[in-house]
Amino acid sequence: MRRAVAGIWGSPTTEGTPALVVTAAFFALGGLLGCFLAFQADRGGDQILSGYLAAFLSSAQDGALNLPDLPGLIWRTARWPGALFLLGFTALGLLGIPALSVLRGFFLAFSISSFARVYGRAGLSVAFLLLGIPGLLSVPVFLLMAAQSFSAAWSLACRSGAQGGRSLPYHRDYFLRCGGCAAAVVVCIFLEHQVIPVLVSGAAGALLS
Repeated sequence: MRRAVAGIWGSPTTEGTPALVVTAAFFALGGLLGCFLAFQADRGGDQILSGYLAAFLSSAQDGALNLPDLPGLIWRTARWPGALFLLGFTALGLLGIPALSVLRGFFLAFSISSFARVYGRAGLSVAFLLLGIPGLLSVPVFLLMAAQSFSAAWSLACRSGAQGGRSLPYHRDYFLRCGGCAAAVVVCIFLEHQVIPVLVSGAAGALLS
């Protein structure tokens, strides 16, 4: 049993270490850009941001937090790993996956930095509840899918080029990892739909008091 589990999860870190390094580097680059832009906004942008966050927290405190419906929440959560999964079946993933990694890192870091800029350490607490708790699953899922799909896209590009005899990476473990990531996405959707609103509502009251 232990060997089977190692076979499923070992591939991205043994066969695909360069892919993991590349995608994680682009993710980190997007995160740095998000932090930079969040803290470099002018005063007008700061006022708009502060007003938006205050309205958001006030709605959360009143129990009227405007969340997307379940189909919208599924789309928002599953679109990132879904796009990575599809890009793993084309050589275009060599460009698309780094681009998605930059965007994912940017949006996550920009959101967290915005809370921190307006509310300081207390804003970081709310950002952790709103983004960090589901991020404990969604970010590793994203990086795993990005590394695996990037490695697969690289194999396709090599297969169509000089190294035409290179075998394709779509084996049993490949799809088992995808299934595990899909299960983690389902857990993220449950957390955002049932758990996070309650936690954010309580934290918003403390932050606005």
